[in-house]
This record gives sequence, C-alpha cells and structure tokens, in this order.
Amino acid sequence: MKAEIPKTLYGKTVAVAVSGGEDSMALLYYCVQNQGSYNLKTVALNVEHGIRGESSVKDSAFVKNYCLSHDIPLLEYKVDAIKKSKNDKISVEQAARALRYECFYDAIEKHKCDAIFTAHHSLDNLESVLLNLFRGTGIKGLIGIKNYGDKIFRPLLRVSKAEISAYVKQNNVPFVNDETNFSDDYTRNFLRLNVIPKLKEVFPEAEKSVLRLSETVKTEDEFLDRVANAALVFNNGAYSLKTDIPRAVFARAAVIALKNLGLTYDYEKVHVDDVCALTEKENGKGVDLPHGIKATKEYDRITIYKEALCTAKAADLPFKIGESSLNGKTINIAKCGKISAEELKNGFYFDLDKIPDGAVIRFRKTGDKFTKFGGGTKSLSDYLTDKKIPKKDRDGLLLIVKDSDVLAIQSVAISDKIKVDKTTKNIIKIS
Repeated sequence: MKAEIPKTLYGKTVAVAVSGGEDSMALLYYCVQNQGSYNLKTVALNVEHGIRGESSVKDSAFVKNYCLSHDIPLLEYKVDAIKKSKNDKISVEQAARALRYECFYDAIEKHKCDAIFTAHHSLDNLESVLLNLFRGTGIKGLIGIKNYGDKIFRPLLRVSKAEISAYVKQNNVPFVNDETNFSDDYTRNFLRLNVIPKLKEVFPEAEKSVLRLSETVKTEDEFLDRVANAALVFNNGAYSLKTDIPRAVFARAAVIALKNLGLTYDYEKVHVDDVCALTEKENGKGVDLPHGIKATKEYDRITIYKEALCTAKAADLPFKIGESSLNGKTINIAKCGKISAEELKNGFYFDLDKIPDGAVIRFRKTGDKFTKFGGGTKSLSDYLTDKKIPKKDRDGLLLIVKDSDVLAIQSVAISDKIKVDKTTKNIIKIS
C-alpha cells in the first residue's frame, strides 16, 4: 500500500482523521511510519459522534489508548449527530458528516494542524458514484470523492480496500469493527453489503474502472466550469447570462450564480430548469426561487439576483433642495446657474417653479404614471419597460412624485410637466 502525499504538505503537520476502523488505522500507521520520508509531523484526530452509544465511546477510547501507547498526539472532539439530525431534519449520516468537517476546520483554524487526511479509498469512491447515479446525478456526481479539497486530503483514494486489508494484516495494525458497517439500514451500507459484491463478481475491476471515470469527468467538469464562469456577467449584485448560449453551459452557469447568491444546498433540478425555461419566455417574465432569489428575462439576457428589501414601503420624504436618503438610496437635488444646451441635453435638469406643493421623494408604487418629453402619459411600469430598465433595479429608483404623478425618475428621465424651457428661472439638477 502506498499513499499519495502532496509535496505541498512536506514539512507540515497533518491530522489523520481516525475512527478506529481498519482504513483510518492503516492510514495513521502509514503516516507515522513514513513521516520521515515526507518530512511530516503526524497527529491523530478523533470525533465521537454520539451515534452508537457505548460502542462509539469504546471506539474513541481505543483510538486514545493507541495514540498514548505510540506517543501520537491526539485531537479529541465529541459531537451529537442525532440531535443535529433532528434539529436540521437531515439524516444521521449527513449530520455526522457535517459535524465531523466542522471539527476538521476547527483544528485547522486553531493551528493544531495544517491539513486533514481522511482514509477514503477506491471502494468508497465506487459507492459514492453509484449513490449519486441512483439519485439522479448530473456530471458532478460522477466525480465521486475528490482526492483533495480545501485542506482536506485523501491519500488512499487510489488504493483498493483489498490492499488496505492486506497492509493491516502484514503490519499487525490493530483496529475495531464498527457494527453499523454490517447493517444495511443505511443507504451506503446497503450498496456495500448487497450490491457491490454482486457487481464485482461480474466486474472485478469495478473500483479501478470507476476511479478512471471519476478522474476523466473531473477534468472535463473543471473545463465546463471555466466556460460557464466566463459566460456569467456580475454587476451590481446580480448575475446575468445570454439566452443563446448552449443549454449545458447555461444550466451550469445558472447553478454557479445560485450558489454564489447563497442557494448552496436547497436548490433542485426543477429550479435550474425554471431558470433555463425563461430563455423561451417573453421579456419581463421571471421566476421566484428559494431564499429570496429571483430570475428575470431582460431582453436577450437572464438576470439572477436576490430580491431587494421592499423599498416601496419606505416612508415618503417631503421634496426639498439638497441631499435626501431613503433606505440606503441617495438623491441630490441642487440649484445651478446657467447651463449650455449640451448640458441640458445630457443631464437631468428641471424647472423648480413647476414642482407642485405636496410633492414627495419616494420609491415607486402601484398606479404611478409618467408623462414623457413631448407629451404622452403611460404607466411608470410600462415606461421603465420601454427604457429597458431591469426589473431588479426598478424598486431602487428614487422618484419625485405628486400623488401618483411621477415628475422625475432619478438617473432615468424628467417629466414633460417640469421640463426646462425659455421661461425657466430656477434650474435644478438631479444627481
């Protein structure tokens, strides 16, 4: 048995995650015996999950005694996976894994080690790929277990279970048996005990074959991720992508956007399908996604963003000269002297004396209407659509309004009713 130790870890302190089982004890023994060759400092890390009662406690005690007798530093953690499972409404297996990784990162963050080694091997990878396959995975599920992650390394991933067992026997490495490994109550164990033995009768090289598949898929997956990331445009807190890019790239880019916006675990294929379906819908259509995330079609692009706070409910401010702020948005209304025709054409100016009494500064509301330059009144919503203002930005526009008559739209337009003309004496600029 030969573990793969990255050269980047030479001279570092690594913590081997040890349960007391055959695989983790084999990895601990290997690292201790070969730490001189790799210039490593090896410590052990044990997490007692509180799942199997006294048996779990005994396994942790076994690890502790082994480390004491072999002068191996031990990092000890105790968690309650059953409680987390109930509180978070997830399986015990998921809860145990989440807590275990919390312990791993705690050890790293507190500088007790530089990296974590886990004893996953090629049979574990085979099980993971099959589980993902039966659950309806995408390409990423076929990657199986990655041999390294964020300071988490799996040096035995290319090693078979048979090789590990032979190494343990040859070196008289002690270990304990976890009785849950022999129960088919858990999904993974069902595959391990009932499916994989039959599979390997027909395909004895299944572990190696699936590992090769995983490595091939990983390379192609990384390439597709680069293409998808390149298709995403990030601006002002929102992600957008063109509607005409290939579906495979579009769907992957949508997933990346959802994850970056915080939808890490709760998204489902149906959510991605809903975003993809927008490419065939008319402009302005949208879908609501979990955690306040929205996707909207804006002409030839789909924009994915987190819904802003309901700015329309903010209290109105009386119109005044100077700076006004509302829900974090600021508008500056300032008097100015003479301006050129070019400035008038390219800026946002209006006639102060045409502002009616009782005008306010606020965000848009249902029923607002706007009179554009040259005349012609339409709903504010339709006007903003004509101006191609993205839906996600509309609720954040500050307005000068009298009742439902919009007189100015910050950074967008001035109403014909307050435009500067030859009779104007007091010119006001909005910025």
